[in-house]
Amino acid sequence: MKLSYEVVEDAYDDTTKIRTMSEQALMPGKGALVRTTVYTAHHISMDVTFVPGSGGDEDRFDVVPE
Repeated sequence: MKLSYEVVEDAYDDTTKIRTMSEQALMPGKGALVRTTVYTAHHISMDVTFVPGSGGDEDRFDVVPE
């Protein structure tokens, strides 16, 4: 199954030079996966969390407007 991720949050802090990006992918009939990636000058870390639900539009977080 190929998942399609949508950006929920994309933030950059000029002071710390840290970028944080959160994305979501709906899994039909199961829920959603939320992937959060933190980029720093020295490290990249990522976390994926499963949020149980019906996997429909009501499980979606509001996405960042383009």
